Amino acid sequence: MENSTGNSHGLDAGSAREALDTVATSWARAAVHVTSPWWYHVGMGVTLALLFLSVSLRMGSWAVPLLVGVMILLDLAVRRTTGVSFARYTATPRATMLFGIYAMASVLAVVTGMYLEYGAGVHWAIAGAGLVVGVLTIALGFRVDAIARHDIRAER
Repeated sequence: MENSTGNSHGLDAGSAREALDTVATSWARAAVHVTSPWWYHVGMGVTLALLFLSVSLRMGSWAVPLLVGVMILLDLAVRRTTGVSFARYTATPRATMLFGIYAMASVLAVVTGMYLEYGAGVHWAIAGAGLVVGVLTIALGFRVDAIARHDIRAER
């Protein structure tokens, strides 16, 4: 193997610094675009709450597919609006941790609502769980955006 002290690619400290500056600029630009518009998190939360309400109303067989379609359209719309496509809830380690807490709280609410409605006969319990999940989705969605924006700016 040949050991050469010369740079075979023609790179020097100035071009390396320029490349690093370009990467830093890209990170800063991405941090600006990761923030979702207000209607995204509100739309996702309301749609999830309506999905659970439709189950309580025994209309889930036709409403759930429709509402899942609305969620897909919201996701496509936010990607088009922001110009950035990324897994916003798992973009950074702190966002992933917050999403994990959200997921556990949501599962707990859903399981409790299902037990109360189907096991204990409490009407509207699933709709109540949906309200909890919807509010969590809105509140934590904005928080995850802020965390992802901060972490991307910090290049984490």
